[in-house]
Amino acid sequence: MEPSSTTALADLVRRAQKGDENAQHELIMAYQHRVAGFVYAMTNRSDYVEDLSQQIFIKMVRAVDRLQAPAQFESWLFRLARNTCIDQLRRQKLRRIFLPFGEEHENIPEPAGAVDPEELDALRHALAQLRPQDRALLALVQEGRSHAEIAETLDTTVAAVKARLHRAREHLREHYQPDHEN
Repeated sequence: MEPSSTTALADLVRRAQKGDENAQHELIMAYQHRVAGFVYAMTNRSDYVEDLSQQIFIKMVRAVDRLQAPAQFESWLFRLARNTCIDQLRRQKLRRIFLPFGEEHENIPEPAGAVDPEELDALRHALAQLRPQDRALLALVQEGRSHAEIAETLDTTVAAVKARLHRAREHLREHYQPDHEN
């Protein structure tokens, strides 16, 4: 972000921290698409996007007053999103252990898109093999975040981000095998 927009964001966050509902709404509107994309990238489930995004923004509104540095809002929001997604994935994993898989879940249609369905399946399979933390890392990169921004969001160092990113990409390559035979 440019300094002027960083200042504008910090001012907006300060207003939201004081309970200004218009400011809270502006923050939600400004970040709703990016958070939704992040949730999808983390969970690989389109059916989670709306509910998890809503949970994230509810948590944001409830906790924004405790944010110490308003200029750090974006990193804080995506850390909140990451943690919410990981919690959901953990709950889902526990449900799969204790609940049988229902027939109604077997053939959920995917929305039509421009990507070859077989290639998309291969990518989904590869992403599913990664740890949620690695999917979060790749989602942040896909969103165009710098290594420094990712390090701040994940509360780690740039060197650690680079190393984890390298390993995540290697794991993704190991598991990504699109079927190009027709």
